[in-house]
Amino acid sequence: MIHRYFPLVLGILVICLFIPTVVQACPSCNFINDPIMRGFNWSILFLMAMPFTVVGLIGGSVFYTYKRANNTDFQKHHSDTD
Repeated sequence: MIHRYFPLVLGILVICLFIPTVVQACPSCNFINDPIMRGFNWSILFLMAMPFTVVGLIGGSVFYTYKRANNTDFQKHHSDTD
């Protein structure tokens, strides 16, 4: 089955490599200096960064709370034994 479509797929890939306008990343990259396109690109970057920011804040707060709780337990334990 793979041998049947291999020449076709190889031909399409070769054509795409020699005609770079066919495999362009996005149509809005042609108008990169347009203010609307710059705003659109920034909004995509913010949307991509937001999950990492939220997970980092939640993870940081859990880590901080855990360290703070262990620090107070450690201080209580040493103050009781003195």
